[in-house]
Amino acid sequence: MTHRSARPWRLALAPALLFGGLAHAQQPAEDGPQQAVDSEAPPPAETGAPPAAAGPPPAEAKPWDRFGFGWGGVPAVAYNSDDGFGYGVLASVYRYDGGTAPYKWSSTILLYMTTKQVHTHRIDLDVIEVADLPLRLSTRVEFASTRAANYCGTDPSQPCDLAEAEALAASMGLEGKAADELVDRYHKVRLIQPNGLISARYAIDPMPHKVELMLAWWGQYLIPGDFDVREPYPDTLYAADFPGGEEGFSSVLQTGVMVDNRDNEPAPKEGYWVEATVRGGAPVWGSDWSWFGYNTTLRGYAPFDKRARLIGAARLVADGVVGELPFLDETRMGGSQIYESFGGQRSGRGVRLRGVAGKVRFIAQPELRWTFSSFKVSKAKVDLTAIGFSDVGWLAQDWQNLDNSALVVTEGVGMRWAFNTNFIIRTDVGFSSREDFAPGVYIDIGNLW
Repeated sequence: MTHRSARPWRLALAPALLFGGLAHAQQPAEDGPQQAVDSEAPPPAETGAPPAAAGPPPAEAKPWDRFGFGWGGVPAVAYNSDDGFGYGVLASVYRYDGGTAPYKWSSTILLYMTTKQVHTHRIDLDVIEVADLPLRLSTRVEFASTRAANYCGTDPSQPCDLAEAEALAASMGLEGKAADELVDRYHKVRLIQPNGLISARYAIDPMPHKVELMLAWWGQYLIPGDFDVREPYPDTLYAADFPGGEEGFSSVLQTGVMVDNRDNEPAPKEGYWVEATVRGGAPVWGSDWSWFGYNTTLRGYAPFDKRARLIGAARLVADGVVGELPFLDETRMGGSQIYESFGGQRSGRGVRLRGVAGKVRFIAQPELRWTFSSFKVSKAKVDLTAIGFSDVGWLAQDWQNLDNSALVVTEGVGMRWAFNTNFIIRTDVGFSSREDFAPGVYIDIGNLW
């Protein structure tokens, strides 16, 4: 009988302390598109002038209807059982030109590390309406490293099995602390990953059915090990599957099309957001691996009542890769939003991050969102929304091994705290039989989609 221990709770926490201009600009979701703002502005001050003639009310002032700079900062704090306690800071600068929404450009810096030596340090730049064209350019330069990435193998039908690690420790004659250390790291990977991203989105049709063409490149140099030892952990599942690691440069091009008519990007109540993209690596553009990937993502939102307090939302994803590529790229999926699959806070809440691998994957994520309370704190409108969700993933090892597959189901509940609609704090708790129903707890910023 397969043995899987129940792991401690995992928590990703980013408490939001708002400074300066942060209340006027929505932070982008991780690896996702920038989101528009729908903030409430205070009414104009009374002047004592006689009332104007009857007519349409003046347009409400928006936070981006000004010139100059704004800024914001969020202390970033996180904890999970794999990465340990994390801490850092996220700070942004915004440039306003009197009309471009939600800003003309923004630059963001993130400095973040954990007690288990997981590092994420990056600088982002986002520019809107480049050269007065409907063109948006985004860039990112990042240094990332980890000593605690999960690796359960490339066969989705096989979960992380501690019995296998315990048997290896016994066969090596290890006992006590030495045996515990081997078992603890058996399903772990250490690596260094400097990387960069350049993406462009060109609007060819405005709202209400906005159509955008997308082109992106991202590159990363994968270095097995850490600063002291340039090789994987010895006597681990990853070292057995990839002796010496997977060192090399991964250069990926991606292109596609997006159609979007959401009524409000940060917290949509109705509409759709769909996209289709292809991606791949090849020596022609500098990649040490040759492969091809595809993604189709359908997202929809529908209200169940006239006040739109009860919303049904769903994301359906068909994604896969063909060819030879490093494990990190194999478990990465998406189009305009890039995330790991299957498992973690963006796909498979309740399953460890990258806990289920597979080159063929179909994912469904229905959510029921109920805004049960709305009130004001000072001038800020606060909406409280309860969430019920299920993340369902079917993954196969590859197109030649469809029998090596797994159907993984998670269920959970969550809460959303929305401030002036545009700034959202998300909390989710998910469970899955894949992890013996040990809870996965996540706190982050912004809706998943």
